[in-house]
Amino acid sequence: MIHLISKNNSALYQDEIRDLHQARAEVFVNRLGWDLRVEDGLEYDEYDDARASNIIGFSTENRVVMGLRFRPTDDCSMLLDHFSHVLPAGIRPIDDGRTWELSRGFCIERGMRRHNLRRKAACMIAPLELAYEAGIDRCVGFTDVRMLSFCYGVGWKLTLLGSAMDYGQGEAVAYEVEVSQAALDEMRQMWGLPRPSHITIDQLLPEEENVHVAAARLAREHPELQKIAAQPEIGSVTHPSATTGADVYYGRFGATRSASGGH
Repeated sequence: MIHLISKNNSALYQDEIRDLHQARAEVFVNRLGWDLRVEDGLEYDEYDDARASNIIGFSTENRVVMGLRFRPTDDCSMLLDHFSHVLPAGIRPIDDGRTWELSRGFCIERGMRRHNLRRKAACMIAPLELAYEAGIDRCVGFTDVRMLSFCYGVGWKLTLLGSAMDYGQGEAVAYEVEVSQAALDEMRQMWGLPRPSHITIDQLLPEEENVHVAAARLAREHPELQKIAAQPEIGSVTHPSATTGADVYYGRFGATRSASGGH
């Protein structure tokens, strides 16, 4: 299932949050070679604070297999704090109070069936859904150029902010993605997504042991959520091998346009 984790419900997700930061260390440091701070096998940075939220996708074994962090930019942001030199002059201010930043997005769910791609799309649309509800009209970020075809193919309405630059492990570019009712509707129709495309668990019923039991209950109560629930995958993995190269990792994001029926 695809879950929202924020300061409001993080107490229910302590094991899952640790799994998230372990997965981030393995993906971004061990696999992609980024120079990030890792302590006790967990990757954290200064933007993992009370204002940050995460969309997390879990496997059938309840392990973290995809994630995307989002956070308001009105006080600080990775884009302004670390990559402002790549932004062209005269653009709309990043810290204008109507912008959220997306970062630390990853996926280690191997499957390339339409169902797997739909789950990736759900992870990508969920922050936009929440942004729209909050009166936000765009999200921004900084991504490796090898992710651009996936971002376009999954249905994001992207505008690149400036030119790509070398960041040590490849080339990356700043971007903004449109947050509007029309953009959300088009993406939902493209992938057959439920509305919303994530679940929010703020409390457990007395008989529920954890958030995954609660998620199963929600899926029974709302069958359309089965569209974003994990399915068993032959040969799937929950954590990547450190010997897998970056090109292999990025290559696994696949041909989303053909799988979605064209866009």
